Amino acid sequence: IDKETRASITMPVFHTKTIESILEPVAQQVSRLVILHEESSDDNNLIPDLSKPVQIVKSAVDNLVKVIHETCLTSTDDLLRSDMPQALARVNKASTLLIDAAHILKYEPCSIKGRQMLIEGARCILQGISALLLTFDESEVRKIVIICQHVLNHLSYVEMIETIEQLVDFVKNLTPILTRMSKEVDLRIKELTHIIHRQLLTRSLEQVKTLTPLLISSINVYITSKYTGGHTIVESIENRDYVVNKMSDELGEIIRILQLITIDDVLLNEFDEDEQHNLKKLL
Repeated sequence: IDKETRASITMPVFHTKTIESILEPVAQQVSRLVILHEESSDDNNLIPDLSKPVQIVKSAVDNLVKVIHETCLTSTDDLLRSDMPQALARVNKASTLLIDAAHILKYEPCSIKGRQMLIEGARCILQGISALLLTFDESEVRKIVIICQHVLNHLSYVEMIETIEQLVDFVKNLTPILTRMSKEVDLRIKELTHIIHRQLLTRSLEQVKTLTPLLISSINVYITSKYTGGHTIVESIENRDYVVNKMSDELGEIIRILQLITIDDVLLNEFDEDEQHNLKKLL
């Protein structure tokens, strides 16, 4: 196998621990098939019977496809239900390709077609499962994004709050959705494998937590200033709006980072030089 072909069927890069735990065992089995192929090619030997290792891969793939298919059936995510059938079909096709390759090579160990099908099947299995898991993961991310957007929607009501009673109602409505968002984002942080993604999400989430009591306080000051009059009203409005905008920016950043699956220099630029140096050593 040439270097380019081998690179296309090596262990994929995982951006979440769940994807890693599911895909890595399959990738190891696929790598075993590639190694068996290479060993026979290098020594000009007949390729061994691959029926058993191929069946192991197929069983793992079938189980994964079954679980994701059942999950898809009960999902309310229209995009997931639309994208998943194509991803499932791609994986099933790759699995069938491996089975056919093993069958050909069992009876024609020197078959060039069989060897090509084996390598193509191995590549498509990894790419297909990666796409399958990524499609599912994107659906999970969309759930968190929706919660973040709910928090943003609540912030749009801030400028309408004129009384303490309205402030109490606002806090009462905001607290549960903000608590849920914090919990879901925190769980996502623990799930990510890229340290830069984790640190950026953690930083923005902590900012939101810090700004929340400041927001409530700024609204309270505005309500009070209406009774004192003078320039304090203008100052209180500016302060309140500043906190709202800052929170909105941080929520927007959380939504942006949640949807990333790779690391690039743009992300590294979010950190100072010392942090960038330390993070690059960990990549």
